[in-house]
Amino acid sequence: MDRFHRKAWALLGLGMLGGTGCAHQARLAERQGVEAEKCELVHRLLREPVPSQVVREVVAAGRDEPAPVVVYVRRPEEAMLERFFSGDAPSCGDATFKVVQENVLDAVVVYLQEVQGGYAYDARRASHDELSLEGRPQGMLKRKGLDWVAVPGPT
Repeated sequence: MDRFHRKAWALLGLGMLGGTGCAHQARLAERQGVEAEKCELVHRLLREPVPSQVVREVVAAGRDEPAPVVVYVRRPEEAMLERFFSGDAPSCGDATFKVVQENVLDAVVVYLQEVQGGYAYDARRASHDELSLEGRPQGMLKRKGLDWVAVPGPT
C-alpha cells in the first residue's frame, strides 16, 4: 500500500472514531435531558398535597432530611414495575427529598402509571416489599406546554 492510501485509511479511521465519540456525546446529552424532564415531573408531583404529606411523615418519623424517594413506573399490561430513573444515582431532589435507586426500608415510594399525555400517581410511605399501585390513583399530572399540571383524575 502506498503512502497516500495509508494516510487516507488513517484519516478515515480517525474520522470514524471521532464520529463515534460525537454520537456517544449526543446520546449522553439526550439521556441527561430525559432524566432532567423526569426530575422536573417528580419535583412537581411532590408538591401535590398527598405526596408532600408523605414526605413530611417520613421526616417526622426520625429520618434526616432529605427524605429518600424511590420512583417506579407501573406497566400493568406487561405485569411490570420498573424504576423511573436510569443509572445508579440520579441527582434529583431538593432540601426536603432526594431520589434514590436502592431499596430503603423507610422511604416515600412513588408509583407512576402512564396515561395519555401524562402520569397517574400514587405516593405512600412504604418499604420496598410493598410495590403496587392499588385502587384509584391519588392524582394525575399532564404536560401543558413546558409545565406539568395537576388534572382531575378518573371518576
